[in-house]
Amino acid sequence: KMALAWMVSKENSSHCAGGILADDQGLGKTVSTIALILKQKSQQSKFMCADSDPLKSEALNLDEDDEAVTVVDKAKQSMNDEPKKDLDASLSTAASTSDVKPSSSHMDIVPNRIVESKVECKKTKTGTSSASSTMRSMTRPAAGTLVVCPASVLKQWANELNDKVSQSARLSVLVYHGGARTKDPSELAKYDVVVTTYTIVANEVPKQNADDDQDQKNGEESSVGNKRKPPSKSKKRKKKLKDSDIDLDSGPVARVRWFRVVLDEAQTIKNFRTQVAKGCCGLRAKRRWCLSGTPIQNSIDELYSYFRFLKYDPYSTYSSFCTMIKHPIARNAVHGYKKLQTVLRIVLLRRTKETTINGEPIINLPPKTIKLQKVDFTKEERAFYLTLEERSRQQFKEYAAAGTVKQNYANILLLLLRLRQACDHPLLVKGHQSVFKGDGSIEMAKQLSKERVIDLLARLEVSALCAVCRDTPEDAVVAMCGHIFCYQCIYERITTDENMCPVPNCRNTLSTESVFSSGTLKICISGKTSTHAIASSSADDELSSISQSSYISSKIQATVDILNSIINMHALTDSDTIESNPNRVSPVKAIVFSQWTGMLDLLEFSLNSNLIQYRRLDGTMSLNSRDKAVKDFNIDPEVRVMIMSLKAGNLGLNMVAACHVILLDLWWNPYAEDQAIDRAHRIGQTRPVTVSRLTITDTVEDRILSLQ
Repeated sequence: KMALAWMVSKENSSHCAGGILADDQGLGKTVSTIALILKQKSQQSKFMCADSDPLKSEALNLDEDDEAVTVVDKAKQSMNDEPKKDLDASLSTAASTSDVKPSSSHMDIVPNRIVESKVECKKTKTGTSSASSTMRSMTRPAAGTLVVCPASVLKQWANELNDKVSQSARLSVLVYHGGARTKDPSELAKYDVVVTTYTIVANEVPKQNADDDQDQKNGEESSVGNKRKPPSKSKKRKKKLKDSDIDLDSGPVARVRWFRVVLDEAQTIKNFRTQVAKGCCGLRAKRRWCLSGTPIQNSIDELYSYFRFLKYDPYSTYSSFCTMIKHPIARNAVHGYKKLQTVLRIVLLRRTKETTINGEPIINLPPKTIKLQKVDFTKEERAFYLTLEERSRQQFKEYAAAGTVKQNYANILLLLLRLRQACDHPLLVKGHQSVFKGDGSIEMAKQLSKERVIDLLARLEVSALCAVCRDTPEDAVVAMCGHIFCYQCIYERITTDENMCPVPNCRNTLSTESVFSSGTLKICISGKTSTHAIASSSADDELSSISQSSYISSKIQATVDILNSIINMHALTDSDTIESNPNRVSPVKAIVFSQWTGMLDLLEFSLNSNLIQYRRLDGTMSLNSRDKAVKDFNIDPEVRVMIMSLKAGNLGLNMVAACHVILLDLWWNPYAEDQAIDRAHRIGQTRPVTVSRLTITDTVEDRILSLQ
């Protein structure tokens, strides 16, 4: 109720209509947002109904459209000061309430605007076509609330919007996703709520980034403690996209005026340089919200991306953000952070699970116990790891001796990645993971020349950063054009929304058949690998017995032991409860997370051997498959385990059916682990939650723990 009251007051604010709801994971940000949609439904309906008179609706909402404001400025200039103030006040009131009927002063401006548009059209080379484009933008449909979220929680949002709303207050909901989605913006305007993914927004909204890039550059040049460098005169600032250009080069999501846009898991836009962040900022909206349990994960810069999306002036321009927030913190952290807290207090609400109200906890959740379970390598695994570690050290020394450490940043991350994978299973390092789903890629790879296959394999093993997430690739694959991706990152794009290579200036079309894993490429060259492959030495041949998919690594054995103990420990209790209480709660269940789908493949082998029923969720699965897996796990008493990739499963999902969480591997940023754990430890959980973090002693994982 407190969150709802705060959100309503923020939406009626004249300075920034929206904000950041940063409550801890599992405290009900989704429910609060649905309550807001229902509470403000009458205002949203009036906003959408006003579209029946497109000229009127456009005039009433000039304050939300940047281009519209510039068009109407000339009309304002011709008026006296007093009428101008009256007009501003009237427009502001009409825009904020949406139910004020326009007075004659409102209507006076409409003909002026049309005349002004036509005058500008005459001055352009395109003439009447430009006029028609302007008129088309003026009839942009008014739509309801747009929820943008990760693909993994798309169906969950749709379900929550249905389950949490009573029949009498039912909302019309459209899941805007998949290749068969509508191309008509007017169709989107028929629904109270449209739910879509960040990928679709990034693809459908043109990026007006020229001014931002220049502003960002100027902000970065103004470094702390140094004289500001003079701005470069050689590069001309590009023109901002015109509204007519936007309509010609955009999808339906960009061609409506939204009453409200909600970004769920808003940390997705934390890097303001990415296409997804620019796409979200390009959406037309009257009210804007960011939902995130982890609003700052790495740096203060992430706040700038939220401020830019919210249009929270003056901090929504990078130079102002640096001058007023970033640089003061760098100069004097204590004073700088106090100022930042003052700035955030206006637009951010955050409660954690430890927050109290009148001395009482904000929420009564069962306790959570986190155990760091240290696992020992077998003798063979330790020998394999030490060999790999020594090679990695030698490689690093070569970079250091040559003075090329910075140039080989990605390669050094790759060396660390291999050490981390070796802690899970030797097979992950040797690159013989099972070929990914869809063996059509093998046939396509066989059609390539041997030289081309070797070249692609070499690119995989050097391994640049993933072109989508800009991180060291997990389950790295290489596209036909030679670009490297995490398999989950590229699979989600090419199977849902976009089949073009995401690398700028690369116009190659991608498909599941034209993206290759190292296993596929090695099959095509009869097992011969490039000279850079780690698995080429005789030492590895001696350890070949532990590099088979049938080998049960120390971590997998520890995981199976934990799962068996959970299932067996509660088996007797469950059977007793059945006799005494037929309406008993569902049996104890567990979630197992790993960063690598190859590790999930290997774990499946052991789960099947031990007759443990499970479901799986990773980024390669369709949305329907993911939804079914979650429902089976939550409802079917026979399904005791869910195995999930950290990238696809750590955000947004509600899985309180589980009261045990096992983390097979450590992640650099502990927030990602916290979010994974909170799939189970959240509102609705009735049992104590136990978390087991598995780590191998005397390895790189010790250093990751220190870093965390």
